[in-house]
Amino acid sequence: MKRVLISMFLMLLALSSKTLFGQEKVRLATHHAFPYHYIENGTVQGDVIRQIKCAFNRMETAYRAEFSDWVDVELRLRTGNLDAIFAVAASPSRNEFGELSTPLASKNLYWYFTGPKIDIAQTNPLYQKYKVAADFGSDEWLALKRSGYNVQKKPRNAQELVKLLVSHEVDAILLDEKEFEYELAKQNLQSTRFSRQFYGKMALGVLFSKAFLNEHPTFLQSFNTASSNCIVHNGRK
Repeated sequence: MKRVLISMFLMLLALSSKTLFGQEKVRLATHHAFPYHYIENGTVQGDVIRQIKCAFNRMETAYRAEFSDWVDVELRLRTGNLDAIFAVAASPSRNEFGELSTPLASKNLYWYFTGPKIDIAQTNPLYQKYKVAADFGSDEWLALKRSGYNVQKKPRNAQELVKLLVSHEVDAILLDEKEFEYELAKQNLQSTRFSRQFYGKMALGVLFSKAFLNEHPTFLQSFNTASSNCIVHNGRK
């Protein structure tokens, strides 16, 4: 699995009571998802990236973070090879091995279709006949699987997801509206006809492993306070 090291916001501090971990770095990982955390022109960008940098700076705590895919990062968090992943939503399964921070962002999720909208709601007795897709391993993908949707494809990113829709390999995809618009521009699909149906909002935060929090019991409260102080208008810090 190829991973991309994205940031090391290392504070060169002398060991003191004000430094939570001295030179020990908190191990984080994430996945490409515009506009929250992504790489463009070789530069790491995103609203959540800025908040995390700001929070760790306020806490005077060193960290390193890298990009991989959702399945990889969640597995590594479960097995103790990471301290936290971002930005993800709460779920019963994640509550077993981690604890979520205060929200750093919120997704506006839509069903997207080529051509007219399809009644794909669970209230439709035939909803399972439609082939649908979401980014494999993402919160959206897991939600669709839990709800019994006909999910067969496993696209690893939004680019692959949109291509599935355009090629008519699926009837609908579930994706954040900003991420969809970003992919349309990247793939020059602005002239292609799409329709959409609102699915819902999803709050996102940093999921810290319980093993990490057991070793550092005051960390989550400190992070929540620091990150809340980093949130300002237009997502800028």
